[in-house]
Amino acid sequence: MTKRISFFIVVILLGIGTIVYIFRKPTVLEKVHYHAGVVVFWNNQKIDFSDLKYMTISPCVEKGGEQPKEDKQNEKAHFHDGIGDVVHVETSGAIWKDLFTNIKYPVDYSKATGYMNGQKVVDFSNIPIRSDDSLVIFMGDNDPKFSTMGATVVYIEEQAKKSTECGEE
Repeated sequence: MTKRISFFIVVILLGIGTIVYIFRKPTVLEKVHYHAGVVVFWNNQKIDFSDLKYMTISPCVEKGGEQPKEDKQNEKAHFHDGIGDVVHVETSGAIWKDLFTNIKYPVDYSKATGYMNGQKVVDFSNIPIRSDDSLVIFMGDNDPKFSTMGATVVYIEEQAKKSTECGEE
């Protein structure tokens, strides 16, 4: 008798679990898209990342068309629209090293110095990119006064509004 009751309880629980699974709300993925600023100085010279070789160019797709295969690594951090000091982040988990990996710009992190929002930081390469952050990087010999020359929040927001990729932000 006890085995029968146990069997029925297990069957009922499995049935309830199946019903809950079938009628659960689907997980809605939150769209990620935010911006941060970055400036790199090499021996007192600001590096210009506005060149096409540093830009991400995504093909636009008409409504109902097939979407291009997403590049998860590139979505972490990239430049586009000819703006080489505002980083676009379109997936969670992006760190500053992702940007330099994606634009194929070599950085010797052991010799580079970073200033995040005006404050010196250790190992900036592994710091998460957050919305409206501003990173200034020194490589070679540089005048410390440049550490305050990062992008302002107002500048980052203005440049983000200029986005023309597929006619949408």
